[in-house]
Amino acid sequence: MTRRLLTASAAAALVLGLAACGDDTGGTITDPPSTIATGASDDGGASDGGGAGGSTGGASDDGGTTEAAPDIPAPDPADYPGMDEHTDEGAEQAFKYYFDTAFWGFQTGDATTLKSMTSDSCESCQDLIDDVEELRAHGNFWSQTDLEQLRLESAKQDDQSIEVTYGFTASEHTEPDVDNAGSRSKEPLTAYAAVGGTRWIDDHWVIDGMALSGEHV
Repeated sequence: MTRRLLTASAAAALVLGLAACGDDTGGTITDPPSTIATGASDDGGASDGGGAGGSTGGASDDGGTTEAAPDIPAPDPADYPGMDEHTDEGAEQAFKYYFDTAFWGFQTGDATTLKSMTSDSCESCQDLIDDVEELRAHGNFWSQTDLEQLRLESAKQDDQSIEVTYGFTASEHTEPDVDNAGSRSKEPLTAYAAVGGTRWIDDHWVIDGMALSGEHV
């Protein structure tokens, strides 16, 4: 993900701040994966793993087995109150839902919802969709991952879009290496910072651009 709203160094600084805060801000969410973060940061994030199969720092081969898609339900829009409303809070909930669904996609190979919420101008969003679909093509997925929210806030921009910041941690899990068939890596607890531009189009929020960076904690 080379084009994004936030520079990788700024996103990385935000991640470090989130990691230092621990879970003081409370809240919980569903499961996303650490592929996104490795793909989003090419100059200082958790890793430059480059794609869903990238192996980040501290990873190790755990036996060369494949991982079938976990049988977990998709994020339920009902759990994101107001995401269908044209309000600041609606933008926040929609952005959170987008990333929860993205991380679920890394565990299931389903990118349908991501496509419906992505602007044609968001190249980093398309990279994310490509990563999910690459996992599906290989039939090998992330193991189940639990997320915990650290931060969720927004700010209006001059062009009437709303920029949302979403900070969270992802629990330990394993990821496949799509470039090395049968190889898997173990990923530790990781803090992520996602920043993105959201825009209300017709009757729903779409993602115009986004940046994601991660740091092992």
